[in-house]
Amino acid sequence: MSGIAQAQPVAGADGVVARATRAIEQGHYGDAHEQLASPALRDVAEAQALLADLYLRGLGVPQNFGTAMDYYRRAADLGSMSAQNALGRAFAEGQAVPRDAERAFEYLTAAAMTGVPGYQSDLARALETGLGGEARPEAAANWYQRAADQGDLDAMTSLGVLYLEGRGVERDADRAIELFSQASEGGDARAQNNLGLIYVRGEDVERDYEIAFELFSVAAEQGQREALTNLSVMYASGFGVAVDEAQSVRLLEQARRARGLTLSAMLEQVGFPYDARLAEPDWSQPLNSASEQAANSGDPVALYVTALRYLNGAGVRQDVPAGLERMERAAGAGLGSAQFMLGLMYAHGRNLPQDYGHAYVWTSRAALAAVPAAAEVRDALAAEMSATQLRQAQQRVAVLLEGSE
Repeated sequence: MSGIAQAQPVAGADGVVARATRAIEQGHYGDAHEQLASPALRDVAEAQALLADLYLRGLGVPQNFGTAMDYYRRAADLGSMSAQNALGRAFAEGQAVPRDAERAFEYLTAAAMTGVPGYQSDLARALETGLGGEARPEAAANWYQRAADQGDLDAMTSLGVLYLEGRGVERDADRAIELFSQASEGGDARAQNNLGLIYVRGEDVERDYEIAFELFSVAAEQGQREALTNLSVMYASGFGVAVDEAQSVRLLEQARRARGLTLSAMLEQVGFPYDARLAEPDWSQPLNSASEQAANSGDPVALYVTALRYLNGAGVRQDVPAGLERMERAAGAGLGSAQFMLGLMYAHGRNLPQDYGHAYVWTSRAALAAVPAAAEVRDALAAEMSATQLRQAQQRVAVLLEGSE
């Protein structure tokens, strides 16, 4: 890459970045953001890269792809290898920016040239899959080999696949098995699954269902979806294990979940959860005057509970407008469970017009309040929205948060 400047040392910056990194590892995202803000303004590249990560994932800050990309670009221009790699992946996947193969390769190559095995593996994957044109398996094999030589398990497995299939290298099943075995011993679930398939097929080794079953089992324990499916087949057919149809069905369900839920499936799974921190009232009992009075005085919890009563006709005569008004007041007062409920209502189109933009705004705010499942629903909504819709929704979140400060 041309025009990359080198960041000038900033006194004490390394210590701040190290502390912020520990805070992120411990889940203290708000603390990390506060620690990183000042060095990022002083052009500390790794502080900018870490801030970009927080904004990209919506951790401790409202998710904002535009802000994330701005920080990544600034950090990349200062020579941050992590930012260069992140930008390369973003342009390759069309995440938060338009897909651009040329720029993806530019950034991925710059990061890989630093010698970090994970970045070399990312570049190899882009070459293998044919990002922006024809696949280049020979070049992919070269970069996978560089990463594998440094002990990168994922690269070992990917290189093993190339040897097994004879893509970019001459087919060599023994070399593939050697690579899969090495990565498998290191705990790589994909290698364990691939090696298990080799023993099931019995083409390049003597067929051994018991070894295959053991390999599929350890991979399945890590949630590897292909291994879960393959293990399910073993239980259904009695290969290497006694037939157990119930276990086979359970494993298939796990495999389905491991593939990731669509928005509709996720919404069905989440439902409309009651705030687990609160004692759930007996909804069959009439609304008492104390709760009504607390709600009228603006107590967020009372507003939330009575909103649910009015929305569902629980202990009161159903009054959807009154319920919505109370839920919105509770959400506006910062109650995360009310924010999540509004987001779910907009996502489903229940008592409100279905509107993914509004659903994203409220689930994003709920995610900032650490409401369980809110971040997952927010991200599933984002996947269903256009870039323009998402940008507008993220801007609305920022405006709402500024108004609440």
